[in-house]
Amino acid sequence: MERTGAPWVRGRGLERLLAQETNVSDLIQFLSDRDPAPWEPLVGFVPDDLVREVSAANNADLLLTAGSKSAVIEVKLGHLMSAQQQDKYEALDPDLDLYLAALGADEVRLSEVSDRWKFLSLSSLFSGWESSQDELARSLAREAATLLKEWDRIISGVLETGAAEGGLQLDELKQKFLARVVTRRLVKELHSRGYMAVAGVTSGGGLPIIKAWAPIRGEGEDRTFIAEVRWRDNKPGGELRFGVDFDPRPGHKEDEEVRRAAYDLAHSMEHDIDHQALHVRLTEDRSDLGEALSRGKSSRPTARGDWEAVIVHGLKGAPMKDGGRNTRRRTTPAFYGDGALRFQAISDIDFSRVSAQDLVDLIDLTLNHLSSTEPEQSMS
Repeated sequence: MERTGAPWVRGRGLERLLAQETNVSDLIQFLSDRDPAPWEPLVGFVPDDLVREVSAANNADLLLTAGSKSAVIEVKLGHLMSAQQQDKYEALDPDLDLYLAALGADEVRLSEVSDRWKFLSLSSLFSGWESSQDELARSLAREAATLLKEWDRIISGVLETGAAEGGLQLDELKQKFLARVVTRRLVKELHSRGYMAVAGVTSGGGLPIIKAWAPIRGEGEDRTFIAEVRWRDNKPGGELRFGVDFDPRPGHKEDEEVRRAAYDLAHSMEHDIDHQALHVRLTEDRSDLGEALSRGKSSRPTARGDWEAVIVHGLKGAPMKDGGRNTRRRTTPAFYGDGALRFQAISDIDFSRVSAQDLVDLIDLTLNHLSSTEPEQSMS
C-alpha cells in the first residue's frame, strides 16, 4: 500500500517516548530485568535488584543493589538537578555511588557539583545492551542507543562552531529538551565573556530561554541591560528580546525610585532599544547575524494607559478606572517586558541561519550595542 502523509523517519515514535525522562528510566529497568550483566562495566557490579523511585534513596530514578554494593542513577534530559535535590542525594550513605545519566553535552554539569558524582552517557549506557544475549533487550537497546547518539551528534554540531563555518543550525533541535541542554552549555560561554547569565524555561509554556545581563555604567548588579533568546512553540525560529532590566535581586526591593530610573533610561534610549537600530549594528559587525534577524512589524508595542501611575504605585498598586487588576497588557510604556522594571524590544531570529555559538555572539553584540549607546549622564 502506498504510504501517505509525513515521510517515513526511523524512530519517530521512539523519539517521543525517549523525550520523557520517566520513560527512559522505565526502559532501563526493563532492559535490566531482561539482562542485568551490562551494568558491571558501567557501575562495577551486576545488580541483584534494580528498583524505581525508592523513597529511602531520595526517590531516585534507579537504585541498583547487589549485597553490600549499591548505586543511584539520576536520569536527566531537559531538567536540571536542583541544589535541593543534589543536597538530598549527597546526604545519603557516603558509600552509595551517585551517577548522573544524561546526554553527552551535560557531562560538564559535573564540574558544578561535588566529586561524589560520576557521569554516564545515556547513549553509552544503552549501548551496553547491544551485545546482550537477550534478543529483545539487544534490539530495543540498539534502537534507543542509535537515537541517543543522534541527539548527541546534533547537540555537538550546533555547539561546535557557527553556522557560517559549517556548524549545524538551531532548527535541527526538533525537541524542546534538546534546546534546554544547549542553553545550559551556552551559559558557561557567556560567563567566560564576563556576563551574568542563566538558562531556564518560560513560565507556563516551558519553552527554552537564555538570558544575559551587562551592568549599567556606575550602577550595581540590580541595574542592567538584558538580552535574552526565547524559543517559540509551534513556530519556526525564536526571538531576541533586549533592553533595560532593573529587576531587584533577592534581598533588594522595588520602589518608585528604581522604577523611575529604569523607565527614564529606557525612554532615553528608545531609538536604540529597537530592532532597526540593532539590525544596523549587527550588519556592520556580523552581516550573517544581521541577515538572521528580522521584524515584520514594530519591535515595540504602542503605549497604553497611565505608566506614570505605575511608576508611583507599582504595577499592582496603580489604580484602574474600572477597578480591575492592572497588568502589563493593560498598561504598557511602549516597551515589551514583565513587571515595572523591564523595557525591551523584540527581533525575530531565523534558526535556520544560526548555530548555538552564533547565539552567544548575538547576545554579546546586542549587549555591546546597548552599552555603547548608553547616555553618558547617569540615569540613577
